[in-house]
Amino acid sequence: MKRAVLPLILSVCYIAESLFAQFFSAQNFGGKYIIVPHFLLVMLILMGMYYRKRSAIIYAFVFGMLFDAFYTGVLGIYLFFYPLAVYLTIKLMRILQSNIFTGTVVAAFNMAVVEFLVYGVNSLINSQLMGFSDFLNLRLWPTLIFNAAFFILAWYPMRNFLVRRAREEEQE
Repeated sequence: MKRAVLPLILSVCYIAESLFAQFFSAQNFGGKYIIVPHFLLVMLILMGMYYRKRSAIIYAFVFGMLFDAFYTGVLGIYLFFYPLAVYLTIKLMRILQSNIFTGTVVAAFNMAVVEFLVYGVNSLINSQLMGFSDFLNLRLWPTLIFNAAFFILAWYPMRNFLVRRAREEEQE
């Protein structure tokens, strides 16, 4: 049962992203900002910080492939960008202290990298996409602020869970 908890948490985050985007979209509230929830990416980044590194990258590949298969028209975008974000997290956390402030900065940086890369790929495919300044002001900043707030809320319980789970797996 203990082995199923982490995939279950990631699956709930995967589903929660689409539910949040559907029920709390800007059009429902008359707003112009686009907030993209990255609950799954936040959890994968936390795994890169506090869990077994290889497992975090494998989970990033698997859930990136699922994300591409169900939500995007191009297979391979998130398949490579999620593991890239986890890999960058692993490398950055080797040189930075692990606390909530640096974790939030690293998570925001990685989410910005993923957002920029996805915007770049989408602008190559569809030249009628929003302009770069609109992307920054209407999508990137609100997305980073929202997901940084989610990271701060999820940091303490997930850190404790992941550290405890990693210790339990080492003892098995």
